[in-house]
Amino acid sequence: MAVLLEPVALPSSFPSISSPIETKSVPPPKARVRVSEAAAAAALFPMPIAMDTGGAPEPDEESVVFPRWAMLDRRGRTRCHNGLNAARVAANKNKTAAPVDMDGGPSCYVSFTLAAPQKRISCLNLHLPEEPPLTPATPPATDKNLVLFDITNPSRSCYWDPPSDLFVYTAGGPSPSVQPLPMYTKERERPFLMDNLTTGILRLAEDRYIVADLNVYPKRKGNGMRAELCVFNSETGKWEIIRKLDPGNGGQFPELWSTDNVLACDGRFLCWIDYFSGVLLCDFSTSTPDSSALRFVPFPGENNFSDEVRVERYSPQRFRSVSITQGTMRFVHIDNDYHDSLHGAWQWLKLPERKRKVQRHQPCKKITIWTLNPMFEWEQHCVINLDYLWAQPGYKALDIHQRLPEFPIMTVDDPDVLCCLLREEDHGKGWMIMVDNHAHLRSCTPESESRGAEAHDNRFPDISLLPTVFCKYLESPTGFSRVI
Repeated sequence: MAVLLEPVALPSSFPSISSPIETKSVPPPKARVRVSEAAAAAALFPMPIAMDTGGAPEPDEESVVFPRWAMLDRRGRTRCHNGLNAARVAANKNKTAAPVDMDGGPSCYVSFTLAAPQKRISCLNLHLPEEPPLTPATPPATDKNLVLFDITNPSRSCYWDPPSDLFVYTAGGPSPSVQPLPMYTKERERPFLMDNLTTGILRLAEDRYIVADLNVYPKRKGNGMRAELCVFNSETGKWEIIRKLDPGNGGQFPELWSTDNVLACDGRFLCWIDYFSGVLLCDFSTSTPDSSALRFVPFPGENNFSDEVRVERYSPQRFRSVSITQGTMRFVHIDNDYHDSLHGAWQWLKLPERKRKVQRHQPCKKITIWTLNPMFEWEQHCVINLDYLWAQPGYKALDIHQRLPEFPIMTVDDPDVLCCLLREEDHGKGWMIMVDNHAHLRSCTPESESRGAEAHDNRFPDISLLPTVFCKYLESPTGFSRVI
């Protein structure tokens, strides 16, 4: 049954700090997207989904019902049409659609395919007026009613090439909108905006927001690390470099750092995460962060990973995650010592010997969840015994061996429910499951259903999904936010 709700802000466990900056109305900055030959796209992205723009139109989505939150695929989909007008007509059938302005006018459209997380994985769609000279939009970050996404020139194959073009999708008001961000093109020894996993977005007071990218590198003299931020402020419409920030925290910050994810928290923090190390929080409650605004919080438990593991990475997001649930930060760790191989692109890569020696001697496997308290200390929230999960009739009905859940994410609206992927060995069947703190299997959706009929690949992605609440800010045709 659908329920009518007004959008509300997520509650927070952190003390709030209001920003002293006065808000202004600033026109959206211009952006330029580099377009290359259409044939170059095929090498870097799968075949686009063909769209038949002729014949009778589909019925308008007057009865659209938006979920309270969704699991967003970080890989967008491309939909090609017979011209810009056909792209507009097709996109406007979706109440999430918005035009994307490039070079001074509409060039394409974006929309979202949304579903409740226990039913399907949601995705961003890029509607193009022709065969794709661009790769599909990739959403690396989100906060409240904002979604940050990029559109990349497929011919960009070098690390030193100009970065992707960034856009901010805003849900709310009579219709959604997309703002292009100005390009940051200054040449630097350590360029910014080259990896979408290091870039985040934070919604501030009123209609302001910041987009920030992180660089971490060794100090020129002595031990320790330095951090730099490249920050876009929607109030000024400009990028700014904030240099020589010290993330050290008394020597706790690791000498090898690699950002796996960026999250926004409390309308105040952007949090960069290295799943082998911990969380680096930056406080944006002041106009310009300084060294005191950075705080590194190492993960609890065993983190003495070798340099080999930290450099090669070994896909840590399969068994570790950080999520924001009802304004609280949670860290999830799944015991994984007996897994000696990896799926996807890493399927033949063996885990380090240290991980394999004890793989068959642990009495039980478990999922441990910690909460970050207001003192920036981890407190154990719960332990989920996987033996209880494997013993349930619902799990046994899947007719698979005792497999570890992967890519754990805390659900946005229930701090006691965990969403995971479950896969057979050797690229077998897969399911999206919901598990509560008592190891009870709440739901189980087959891989083919959760990816959707229009997906070019029904297999689960080997990257973490992106929880988002922007959909609850969307207005239905009646003018209310309709959520389920």
